Amino acid sequence: MKNSNTYFYSNGKFLLTGEYLVLEGATALALPVNKGQSLEIFPNQNTRELLWQAKHINGHWFETLLSLPNVEIINTDNQKISEKLVDILKHFKRANSNFLSSNEGLKVETNLEFLPQHGLGSSSTLINNIANWAGVNAYEIQKLTFGGSGYDIACAKNDSPLFYSLEKKNPIVEEVDFKTDFIDSIYFVYLGKKQLSTESIYSFRKEANYSTMDIELISNISKSIVKSNTLEEFERDIEKHEEIMSRVLGRPRVRELIFSDHTGSVKSLGGWGGDFVMMTTKLNEEEFSEYISGKGLSTFYKYKDLII
Repeated sequence: MKNSNTYFYSNGKFLLTGEYLVLEGATALALPVNKGQSLEIFPNQNTRELLWQAKHINGHWFETLLSLPNVEIINTDNQKISEKLVDILKHFKRANSNFLSSNEGLKVETNLEFLPQHGLGSSSTLINNIANWAGVNAYEIQKLTFGGSGYDIACAKNDSPLFYSLEKKNPIVEEVDFKTDFIDSIYFVYLGKKQLSTESIYSFRKEANYSTMDIELISNISKSIVKSNTLEEFERDIEKHEEIMSRVLGRPRVRELIFSDHTGSVKSLGGWGGDFVMMTTKLNEEEFSEYISGKGLSTFYKYKDLII
């Protein structure tokens, strides 16, 4: 068993409802996933350095050697990622002056259980793990480094579907019971186009057109979805949500762009235009796999195989 003082783990995430408008106070339905990221700390004796070794599901991701206690890059095999890591660590040091203050060397190993481009929370799981290590508020550091509503931090910390909202910019988290009889009809499909949250949020703030009524409607849909008794009720809510957000964003729905021949529902997750979509279908898994293969897509998960 790993020592709890040196090992941390955080869940990945999906935002099922409330994308973008959660920033304006809407209640969103967020789903922690059973693929996340671990962080383990070891002494690195006879040095005053921090060796950071990161892996993802396919193996090596990046490695960097940092000086201590000032946290500067000595060498690395990925300059861009290492510079972002240094920025994150320095935010933690400003929040807790004792963090990484010793001259004693350390080795950190992180293991991401998915590919970074899949958008399942490579940054939020990292932030939450370091926050647990440093004893610092993860929401505050996430706000300073990546922005966003913070729902992904809530997913990193919780092992249940949850309602997430912001009240005077403070996170409100409520775990919910979301179990359905139609779970086998829900799939998550990767579109292959990583969306940057910062760019999506910037675009939303610049171009979106919404009212307080839209925020209320999205909140009501979030609450209605968890009460769905049938697949048809669930799909009605999903379609209504997509229609509202298509109007708010002034962008076509992903169904219109890619899945116009699909008989079930299709919903964008997170930043519109990439990452994952959720799809409902009455096809069996083999038939569904053939369908998305015809669209040039190959990566998908069944709801029950991914959602905690």
